Amino acid sequence: MRAAAAAFAVVAALVLTGCGAESPRQQAARHAVVEELSPKDYDVGRTRCTDNPAPWFVEHDTDVFVCAAKRNDGDCDWYQATLKNAGWEVVLDERRAGCVLPF
Repeated sequence: MRAAAAAFAVVAALVLTGCGAESPRQQAARHAVVEELSPKDYDVGRTRCTDNPAPWFVEHDTDVFVCAAKRNDGDCDWYQATLKNAGWEVVLDERRAGCVLPF
């Protein structure tokens, strides 16, 4: 019983270690969106983006990220950041879309 509990604790620690850390592309997408935002209208430090897809825990690189930019009035706008040959293209996807990203 102790061995099973210890094994579960190790697996849980490994899974949680991967959660919450941004991938390099996710971080770059967030920075690209933040550069487009006005601190007058947005709390730029609270901008968050979706991560690379990881079906069955196998991560795949993506070129398109959806980012929720926290507005100073409490709501969020969604931006789409797309990695192109010349850098990041950032476009407004949806105004006042809520702060919970869909995936």
